[in-house]
Amino acid sequence: MKKILALMAAAALTAAAVSCGKKAGTASQPTKPETTEAATTTSADSAETTTVSTTTANVTTTTAVTTQTITAQPDPLGGGAFEYNADGAVVFSEDSSKADDKTLLAAAQALYESACRTEMQFTVGCPFDVDYNDYVENSLSWRFYRITDSSIKSFSDVENAYHKVFSDRYPHQLDSLYMESSGSVYALCGNRGSDIYYSSSKVTEIKSKTDDEIFFTVEDYYDGSDFGEEAYTEKRDFSAVIDADGVWKAGQFTLPY
Repeated sequence: MKKILALMAAAALTAAAVSCGKKAGTASQPTKPETTEAATTTSADSAETTTVSTTTANVTTTTAVTTQTITAQPDPLGGGAFEYNADGAVVFSEDSSKADDKTLLAAAQALYESACRTEMQFTVGCPFDVDYNDYVENSLSWRFYRITDSSIKSFSDVENAYHKVFSDRYPHQLDSLYMESSGSVYALCGNRGSDIYYSSSKVTEIKSKTDDEIFFTVEDYYDGSDFGEEAYTEKRDFSAVIDADGVWKAGQFTLPY
């Protein structure tokens, strides 16, 4: 009897071992039902993956469009449409009369900023080398210091340097800041503080055009603390005079600070 029971137990164990082996083999191989079930039970994951793919595609498309837009329209610094020449005036790669208003405003902004820098250099301090040990005085006992720059031999040389950025169509104040004496040119080299309430300026609109001059509106921004109030703006006129070579120079202009 014991032998019979032992044989029956051995047979049962063998059958069980064979049965487990089949299940293990089935589980180790991927099957379509499992993939389908996984897709069904993880539909949120699938949707997320799809969304990521779609977003990636959109990013690629958007990048391409953005690149085309930047290439098609000049940047505010003048890439592709205009630039500063060696003197600080603005020159266009093509006839500026064919440029759209957005490009004209960007060019005017560039010229305006150059005009501000140039005006400060010539009226506050001096853009040329000077000898502070050699000076003359005017009728008000203001001291003017001798310019040692070899390119400046007369007051006309100072004007010519200034007119590389500014048109000679409008008056200037250089004659009160520079003077000739004993064959040399002297500069006042005056100093003044800038307007600490001034913030920035922006060319905002085209007011009018003629054949050789464009008039713009400039808004100067101030923080308002000088009056203990909120920030405010002041509007001024600014013009670009277009010379025979198509070079833009500053015309009507007011230093904002």
